[in-house]
This record gives sequence, C-alpha cells and structure tokens, in this order.
Amino acid sequence: MIVTTLLYLHRYKNLSTHIATAIDYILETDFNTLAPGRYEVDGENVFAIVNEYVTKQPEECMPESHRQYIDIQLVVQGAERFGYTPLMQQIPHTPFKPDNDVAFYTPENLQYVTLHAGQCVFFFPEDIHQPELFAETPAPVKKVVMKIRG
Repeated sequence: MIVTTLLYLHRYKNLSTHIATAIDYILETDFNTLAPGRYEVDGENVFAIVNEYVTKQPEECMPESHRQYIDIQLVVQGAERFGYTPLMQQIPHTPFKPDNDVAFYTPENLQYVTLHAGQCVFFFPEDIHQPELFAETPAPVKKVVMKIRG
C-alpha cells in the first residue's frame, strides 16, 4: 500500500509502464467533469472506473484483494476511510472470483487511513483493502479507481 497526493503521484511512474500510463491519465484528466462509468485508457491493461456513492458503515464493506490488477484509488470529492492489512495467510471469506478479479475476507486486524479530495492510495495484489468506509458520518464521495494489470 502506498498513500500519496496528486502533487507527488508522479514519483511512482517508474514502478511499471502500466502504472506510468495510469498516473499520466490521472494527472491529465479532470475527473470532476466525468460521469460515473468505465473509461478505457489502454484496453484491459489500464482503465478507470469513476464512482459516486455515499460512504458506508464498516460492516457493509467486505475487505477484498485482487490477483490480476493493482488499484490506484483517487478521492476526487469528499472523504473516504480505507481499511488495510497485508495479505499473508488469510483465507478468503468467499473464494476468489477470476471473472471479477476479487476475493473477500473477514474484517480482522485492519489498520485505517482516511483520504480527502486530491489524495490517493495504491493497493497491490498483496494488499487486502476495505474501501467505501465513512470518515466521520456517511457522506457523498466521488472516487476514481484506476485498474492496472500487474
């Protein structure tokens, strides 16, 4: 997991060519003007999902992990709290679903970080993460999830 801001996001472009493509897209795009939906950047290698929703109680959001994709989750408007723990010996609550590239876990031993507009977090395949949590009370959020083939 990496937490950063738009100001320093460029520092992570050297991690991979797909990450560099995603970061360039983030830095060149005004997400405030984009409607919710999926936006192709580089086919299935890099794409953006723009979401708008009201953040939720922790018991409404299952921690998850991905095998094929890295996430860069950027808060565009509002604030969102994220749970995190390294994926080690945890057994999924539900089996891995290859079609959705996701496995879900029981929320145990998570650490939390709250992000505000202009902040983002990288989640790698070795990270369990619990998104969409409310920071203080449930509130509207606009967020972009960059999906990057790892």
